[in-house]
Parts: sequence; C-alpha cells; structure tokens
Amino acid sequence: HFLNLLFIFVLTTSISLSSSEFVGNGRLSDAEVSYIRRRQLLYYKDQYRDRGERVVVDPRLRFENPRIRDAYIALQAWKQAILSDPQNLTANWVGSKVCNYHGVFCAPAPDNSSIRTVAGIDLNHGDIAGYLPEELGLLRDIALFHINSNRFCGTVPQSFRNLRILFELDLSNNR
Repeated sequence: HFLNLLFIFVLTTSISLSSSEFVGNGRLSDAEVSYIRRRQLLYYKDQYRDRGERVVVDPRLRFENPRIRDAYIALQAWKQAILSDPQNLTANWVGSKVCNYHGVFCAPAPDNSSIRTVAGIDLNHGDIAGYLPEELGLLRDIALFHINSNRFCGTVPQSFRNLRILFELDLSNNR
C-alpha cells in the first residue's frame, strides 16, 4: 500500500514538474495536474474502494441487463473524471442507453449471446483531458479500449486487471 502511494507520488510529481512547460501549448495547467493528482491519491487512501464519490444511479433509469448498468456506472464515473472535452465527444453520455453513447460500441456478451454488453471504446484524437477512474474495471467484457492522442494523465487503474478479455489497449500519446 505504501509503495503504491510512493510510486504515484513520484509519478505525479514528475508529471507536474514537466507540465509547466506545456501550459501555453494547449496542455494541462499545473493546477489541473495538481487536481488530478489529488483526486487519484484520494482513491488510493481508501482500501475499501469507496471514495464517497460513487455514481448515483437514478432509480427511474432502466437497464437492459446488469452488465449495461455496470457500464453506465463506469462511464459516468469516467465522465466525472474528464476535465476538458473540447469536441464534446461525451456530451451524449446521458441516460441508460450506453450503447448509444459516442465512442462506445456494444456486442453480444461472449458468454451469453442473448445479452448486449460494452465491447469497445474508441475516443481517439479527442483532445480529452482527465484521468481514468477505477470504475472502468466494471467494463468486464471490453475487448478494445482506444483513447490515443488525448490528454489523459495519471496511472492505469488497478481495476484494469478485471478486464480479462481486453485485446487492444491503446493509451499512446497521452500524458
């Protein structure tokens, strides 16, 4: 646990120090990097995976199956972790129909073809700034995760080890 915190501190400190030279070029400011660092460290302080910032699911929403509900939670947590979305790629990430969200692709579940699940995400070249929240580990059926050429920073969440069928992970050209 202590080593995780130390690693994150060293990583985010180096990110923070290097970010000051990019502020004028459309990059994250020192304040934004500091905010992201604080948000990530808040998570790692809690061994029970509850930061008190969980997504609140409106009880009026209806989901076609529990996996789509989990995807909704993951995607809403991610939307909250986005600081800048200049192309408004996540603007339609509203409501329970996650398969209609921009950049989200659904397919029959690998273990049960009678239900749909989120199979891929492609938000390449979106200039989106933020970080990847732990809740993304709820996307257990995802095979493709492409977010290259954005401004995501921080560490890959430990929950990504839950993504057992992840085949393509492209995080290139981020921070």
